[in-house]
Amino acid sequence: MDGQISFLEKFKKYSPKEEYRKILEKVSDYRIRTDKERKMIETFASFPEIVEKRILYDIESEICEAYQINSMRILPSYPPELFSERYIPQLVTELQRIGAVSKGFFESYSAKLDGKRIVIEIGFSNGGIELLYKAETPQLLSGIIKSEFGLDYEVEIKQEEGYSFDYAGYEREQAKALLDIPADNSFKRVEKASVEIAENEKPVSPKYSPLLGTDLLEAKQTDEGYYRIGNSVFDTSSPSYILGTEFDISDPVPVRNIEILKTSMRRVCILGVAYAIETKETRKGDKTIINFALTDDDYSIFCKTILPAEEAGGFISKLKEGKAYAVCGSVRIDKFDGEFILSPLSVAEIQKIERSDNAPQKRVELHLHTQMSAMDGLIPPDAAVRTAYTWGHPAVAITDHGNVQGYQDAMLVADKTGMKVIYGMEAYFVDDTARSVYGDSDADFSSSEFIVFDIETTGLSALNDRITEIGAVLVRGGEVLDVFNTFADPGIPIPVSITELTGITDDMVKGAPSQEEAVRAFLDFAGGRTLIAHNAGFDTSFIRKVCDDFGIPFSNTYLDTVALSRYVNPELKKHKLDTLANYFGLGDFNHHRASDDAEMLALIFFKMVEKLSEEGIKSLSAMTSAMADKVDCLKLKTYHMIILVKNKIGLKNLYKLVSFSYLNYYKKHPRIPKTVLDNYREGLIIGSACSEGELFNAMLENRPRADLLEIASYYDYIEIQPICNNRYLIASGRASSDEDLREFNRKLISLADELGKPVVATCDAHFLNKHDEIYRKILLKGMKFSDADKDTGIYFRTTEEMLEEFSYLGEERAQEVVITNTNKIADMIDSDIRPFPKGTFTPHMDGAEEDLQRICYENAEKKYGKPIPEIVKTRLDKELTSIIKHGFAVLYMIAQKLVWFSESQGYLVGSRGSVGSSFVASMAGISEVNPLPPHYYCPNCQYSDFSNPNHVGSGFDLPDAVCPVCGEKLRGDGHDIPFETFLGFYGDKSPDIDLNFSGEVQGRVHKYTEELFGAENVFRAGTIGALADKTVYGYVMKYLEEKGTTVNKAEIQRLVNHCVGVKRTTGQHPGGIVVVPREYEIYDFCPVQHPADDPNSDIVTTHFTFAYLHDTLLKLDELGHDIPTKYKWLEKYSGTSVMDVPMNDPDVYELFNSTKSLGIRDGDIEANLGTFGLPEFGTKFVMKMVEEAKPKTFADLLQISGLSHGTDVWTGNAQELIHNDICDISHVIGCRDNIMNDLIRYGVENAHAFKIMESVRKGKGLTPEWEAEMREHDVPEWYIGSCKKIKYMFPKAHAAAYVMSAIRLGWYKVHMPLVFYAAFFTAAPGGFDAEIAMSGKAGVVRTMKEITEKGTDATQKESAMLATLNLVNECYARGIKFLPVNFFKSKAFAYVPEDGRIRLPFNSLAGVGESAAQAIEDAREGGNILSVEDLRMKAKLTKAVIEVLQKNGALDGLSDTNQITFF
Repeated sequence: MDGQISFLEKFKKYSPKEEYRKILEKVSDYRIRTDKERKMIETFASFPEIVEKRILYDIESEICEAYQINSMRILPSYPPELFSERYIPQLVTELQRIGAVSKGFFESYSAKLDGKRIVIEIGFSNGGIELLYKAETPQLLSGIIKSEFGLDYEVEIKQEEGYSFDYAGYEREQAKALLDIPADNSFKRVEKASVEIAENEKPVSPKYSPLLGTDLLEAKQTDEGYYRIGNSVFDTSSPSYILGTEFDISDPVPVRNIEILKTSMRRVCILGVAYAIETKETRKGDKTIINFALTDDDYSIFCKTILPAEEAGGFISKLKEGKAYAVCGSVRIDKFDGEFILSPLSVAEIQKIERSDNAPQKRVELHLHTQMSAMDGLIPPDAAVRTAYTWGHPAVAITDHGNVQGYQDAMLVADKTGMKVIYGMEAYFVDDTARSVYGDSDADFSSSEFIVFDIETTGLSALNDRITEIGAVLVRGGEVLDVFNTFADPGIPIPVSITELTGITDDMVKGAPSQEEAVRAFLDFAGGRTLIAHNAGFDTSFIRKVCDDFGIPFSNTYLDTVALSRYVNPELKKHKLDTLANYFGLGDFNHHRASDDAEMLALIFFKMVEKLSEEGIKSLSAMTSAMADKVDCLKLKTYHMIILVKNKIGLKNLYKLVSFSYLNYYKKHPRIPKTVLDNYREGLIIGSACSEGELFNAMLENRPRADLLEIASYYDYIEIQPICNNRYLIASGRASSDEDLREFNRKLISLADELGKPVVATCDAHFLNKHDEIYRKILLKGMKFSDADKDTGIYFRTTEEMLEEFSYLGEERAQEVVITNTNKIADMIDSDIRPFPKGTFTPHMDGAEEDLQRICYENAEKKYGKPIPEIVKTRLDKELTSIIKHGFAVLYMIAQKLVWFSESQGYLVGSRGSVGSSFVASMAGISEVNPLPPHYYCPNCQYSDFSNPNHVGSGFDLPDAVCPVCGEKLRGDGHDIPFETFLGFYGDKSPDIDLNFSGEVQGRVHKYTEELFGAENVFRAGTIGALADKTVYGYVMKYLEEKGTTVNKAEIQRLVNHCVGVKRTTGQHPGGIVVVPREYEIYDFCPVQHPADDPNSDIVTTHFTFAYLHDTLLKLDELGHDIPTKYKWLEKYSGTSVMDVPMNDPDVYELFNSTKSLGIRDGDIEANLGTFGLPEFGTKFVMKMVEEAKPKTFADLLQISGLSHGTDVWTGNAQELIHNDICDISHVIGCRDNIMNDLIRYGVENAHAFKIMESVRKGKGLTPEWEAEMREHDVPEWYIGSCKKIKYMFPKAHAAAYVMSAIRLGWYKVHMPLVFYAAFFTAAPGGFDAEIAMSGKAGVVRTMKEITEKGTDATQKESAMLATLNLVNECYARGIKFLPVNFFKSKAFAYVPEDGRIRLPFNSLAGVGESAAQAIEDAREGGNILSVEDLRMKAKLTKAVIEVLQKNGALDGLSDTNQITFF
């Protein structure tokens, strides 16, 4: 400190206490940095001894107070020898002070020095440690050591040994943190400083940053008193308090600020829209953890609270996704994931104010893309219609890219609101009348002279760029007669990229002829001859621009060799100049120099003329005619075009055009050729579309005005758009400024004026709000678009916004294009257009009603005798009356015919869904499920007994009994399923009859359907594949990674939510068949296409998904399933009928309790039950459920089947009720039908019981009124609570069908095991591997263990194989072994019982596919296979397949060749 005054002298206003004075007197050296504007001081001070951080912080605070400054920092330095393990707590304290991720992480840790390493172990999850590393916390600790001691240490942070997360403890901590916060009445009068920062809690969060900016925002109040915050506006004037005490909502904090400030806050109020609402009971069940996210559309945060169960119910019932709330509470870090969350004390529902259109006259949007514009549009169709309706717009158009699938949702909103929807599409239009020759010349190829030319330019825009070189050759009859070449002075610098491409520099063109001189010289050289150029539109646009600028006449005919090559050389995919030079073997040339390119193009032209002459084409006119005859629409350039539906004729024509575009003209996009459009143009309005339209492209090419007028004349109206839509033209060099873009619009207007066409201003909207662009950027980045992150501004604008956008046209013209003309177009369109008509259009079937009644009564009499019992007659009459009244008899008869056809082919049919609720379906032979109450019937004398004295839940559970009339053993049947669950309480709900056919006969059933109704009337049901959460999550994370940005989980979820649902592709329903009545065409209802837009597919599907056509057209679910296939093989191998299997065999039911019926011991297989291979009961999840539920009867199993297929019916619901001995499996709510039956038994009125059942099964819960009604009828509280948790419930009839299949298969498993396993593996091999199976039980168990140990890393194939290996292992445990694959004995696919063992088929060998397996069997059955060589030749097997067969001994006994040897 020589010459330096002491520290205390420097800060003489500061009077420290004695302890601090002694410390500061020892400062040996110091440096000071000041910031006067911000009133900050930073001091680097050397101390001979360690000073605790708390003391330094106190000194800093006292100096701040003494000098009235904002900040004082003392940065100490110490002798390096003073550093030790004991200083590490001081490091952690400083870490928190500098804003690193540390708060909560280092409450419990251990640290040790290991040489130049510091190892810190903390009790935290790996996720938390990863967070510390992402925030560079170890490097920050190393930096502090370097700064204070000058030492280099590496810091490692790792999880403490033996750490496990104490979730119960976490719950307690959360509860304490959330519930023990004292009520703070100051919220009632929040002053300006509503955010209080705890000084001892400095920045501690991860380095998250909002995507839309990192500047602090301010909540601003509008003139109406609303809060504009983030990207949202909220009305807080009438809050409805749903949690905590009332509070004044003033000075809310933008969510972004919480992230930027990175600090805990004791009191804060935020406004936002709720989403991602989740609830979970604590382990004791007395409290509920409630999580929900809140967003202001700029950033998001999760809110978390724990409430007593009784209080939570009321709060949760009022907390709805999509609603706006004001939340007041404290901001803190969640220890579980290390992110800031908001702990609510009080919550009030408020109103979000959406954008409004306040113009006195409203516009109409005629160009809007929904989520159905694949991977491009973000607006849900219903939201588009609702927004336009709310804004008061007279109409709105839906114009998705190449499809009309947005109509479905738009129509439903239009039906509800009365909003006029203009149904349209942005088509991919191709001009198949296009030509390669432009002009009137009819030059002869052999005798006429042509000018082949090329130009080089400074860029791509004829409007803004200039010519640098013109090269040309005069040719005739394949000879070059003369050459022209000149540089041209562009008058502007040549871009470096152009110089690199062409080799032309500024020096080379300096002093060259001007643009005018060069072009005049070229045209003098050309004379009136026909010009030839490669992509001639580009070259001639530059020539024409110079001619226009200087008044030079330019009327030469020109020929485009790109278009000519597409015709002459159709085998080529690309037609670039160098590609053609290589194709014709013309050698190398100096590409991208005008003279060289022109000479090479002349040679190429000669070659193409030679090919034309071989076809007898010798002139331009002959070539034009030939090209018109043979035009390939798939090779033509596509343009965007808007097609709007004017009337019902137009709707049908559009559906035809869409269908043809997918079926006949699909390549990358569904194309509509001009000639086809002309044939179906009636009832349609055609618009010129955007900058990708034909007219705009021609304008960019600087085509002659006459050409532009000719193109524009084809359209009914001309479209202009905001300049932001076209700014990409500036980036690509085809325009230089926004003024150029405005000039384009003015030129379009002048063309329309000359032709008398209306001009309309459209948004070409791809997203709803301006700030929604982030979601589209994520999608485009996911598809690897290089310019995905650019702003486009293509959002849905209000009238005021559009008038402002086009104000440069003048007030009157802006009003005309924005309002007057858009309304004029809308008024041209009929108001009664609906994408598909109302009503049900069922195919006609003569005598369907009579046949259905006859079949049902005949079968009822066969089973129950004549006259049939009153209970049977009453149910039958009730159902038939309803079915016939509502026109459903045809559907039943179609299903009956399909079942009959399958059974005639030897395959039984299984039913799915709720069709088993219909007794008519049972009596018609459609469903094997009998929905009557449990009863006995005698198969011999038709005696029946419906008394059910034991009150069993299923007829299969009735005790054995004999017929009192004939002494025959009685059979039990009936599952007590109400008909209402199928067709609704009034029998008017459109029925779904889903049938499971064997996969071996499914194709034949489809063909039979075509025979019934005509192939032209039968179509597969189409599906739309939309982006799902998992895929979108990947897109979001990739986008954030490339942006170098990290956001919190709430924000990630917001981004994901807004991208989910965007169309990605199309597909087909696995078994859905749509039937159109013969008197209609499919185009009366929807377009058709190939699934996945695959032009090579021979399948045709509906363009609309059947969910929307459900009430309009007949759909048959002809699904493929392996159960009927298993039945077929069981019957074949056993000689029995599966329908004769007893449904109450005790040994079969024992399978659901133990492995006793299998004759094996505990531990012999990887399960405690014998249900492997039984449908719906063989998975680990369901087996665990079975073990816990302890079923005893068929009714119990039916309950389990329902529970395993529902949502929130078992876990946290029925499971807990059983565990807590509140009720057993027989009484929990297992299936949807139970609710109706139970409530009726309690005394609830029938219609109310049905209504409650429908609400609960759909996850809509109970209304307070219903709860009160249920309590009035003594419905238990546990039952009411269970109903409120349910999200989805399975139909009882479907569960019954599954359990019946399980019992039937279980009978064979117990009593005919060899048959069971052989049939099972044949029908569903599931990755069976012969090599593993033949390795014995030990080998099988070893493979199972290896797959299990992989966990989630196991492949899909391995996971499927594991289920099969469980059965293989079970075979070995029961003493059933396998015989190896053998050429002389094995089948292609069938596992055949042989001498008490199972002979494996050829396809059980890994590497032998289905076609190869069948070929081997066919070759063997064909006879005369004398050798391996013979087999390979006749079966056409690959060397690899032969090697697999030989390796596994399958070809033992066959010689290698046909040669005979004597030795």
